[in-house]
Amino acid sequence: MVDMIIRQEKPADYSEVYELVKKSFATSTNEGEWDYLNEIRKKETFIPELSLVAENDDGKLIGQIVLYRTEITAPDHSYTELLLSPISVHPEYFRRGIARAMIREAFRIAKEMGYQAVFLCGEPSFYHKFGFRPSYEFGIYHIADKNKNAEWCMALELTTGALTGKAGTINIQ
Repeated sequence: MVDMIIRQEKPADYSEVYELVKKSFATSTNEGEWDYLNEIRKKETFIPELSLVAENDDGKLIGQIVLYRTEITAPDHSYTELLLSPISVHPEYFRRGIARAMIREAFRIAKEMGYQAVFLCGEPSFYHKFGFRPSYEFGIYHIADKNKNAEWCMALELTTGALTGKAGTINIQ
């Protein structure tokens, strides 16, 4: 584990975070994640309190996470929960507990703010270790999931039973 401080991201961090996300996703097929984060910050669904960075002892940003509002659409109504995207760790700090610590802190704050669940699209083998399960297990399906069995669209209840009876569709970009 690395000594670090996890704090709310500030506008002054944006350019350093941009470079961090770019380095973190350099070998990924998710090209453009760094631009995606800039777009999120402009939307009304952005929650500054849930945009966090991890800073090492030297003040270098070594990780970032953002949770923002998303809508789950049911036949007769919709409800708001959170979407995690992206989460990044500087390549020099991979596999040192930074992602886990940022997730834990972001989820703690989200729960304090009254949110009950977090969704994401990602690599199941990575996110299952944090407790994420396919969203279809809750009766919530990604809009592009025609077979209703997408393992890559996942959900985690911050409060046990939070998604019980909340079937619907989610449109994660």
